[in-house]
Amino acid sequence: MIAAGGLAVLAYVAQMVIGLDMADWLFWTITSVGAAATLTTVLLANRRVVTAHQAAEAATRKQKRAFEDVLVPLALNLDQIVSGGGGAERRALKQQAKLAIVALTANFIGPPSTRACFLEETPNRSPGEREIKCQNNLWTGRNVAPVTTFRECDRRGRELLKLLDEGQSLFVPDVDQLPPDLKPDSDTYRTYITCAVTAGETAFGLLTVDCLNPGDLHQDDVTMVEVFARMLGVALAARR
Repeated sequence: MIAAGGLAVLAYVAQMVIGLDMADWLFWTITSVGAAATLTTVLLANRRVVTAHQAAEAATRKQKRAFEDVLVPLALNLDQIVSGGGGAERRALKQQAKLAIVALTANFIGPPSTRACFLEETPNRSPGEREIKCQNNLWTGRNVAPVTTFRECDRRGRELLKLLDEGQSLFVPDVDQLPPDLKPDSDTYRTYITCAVTAGETAFGLLTVDCLNPGDLHQDDVTMVEVFARMLGVALAARR
């Protein structure tokens, strides 16, 4: 576009000098260059539009393939959970559903550096000693592991458990805007979304997604994460 702009200026100058007193050959040379510059500007601008359109279509196809790669097996997985046999088989299928949803969230939400994780409450904890943690390495994305355990004794843990109990979602555009006792312990992410995984009145855990930079996640992404969380909730609730 810089080249196109320069050529447009050349075209403008050519038009300005048309009325000057000059030799015929110079007049027609400048006029021809101006016309060529104008045409080139239009073609370059049109080419950029076509290229941007092609890039958008390629990105859409890529997202669709990523979505289908996980969604189709997940649909089969849900069918097997509902119609399957013994408890051991269903537990294995539900574990597969957790992995599929976490992978889908990491691949479909945000840029390539996105990380997703599923947090589950540790059972049989006394009041005041509850904790929620990422069990069985249920995370994917960047090669840096997330914080895997949050306890009720600290404020971050209490806030997460409150989200779980109330079945709510939380979007933090920039962690630097949080109070000090709610900020992450490391600088491995700067924005995140956390959604409760529920089915009816039953809460199963929290689906989280985080990214490296503010602006990598948006309010619109919350809806998609909530959809994935609800799908996981249905899978985990089936024939408990």
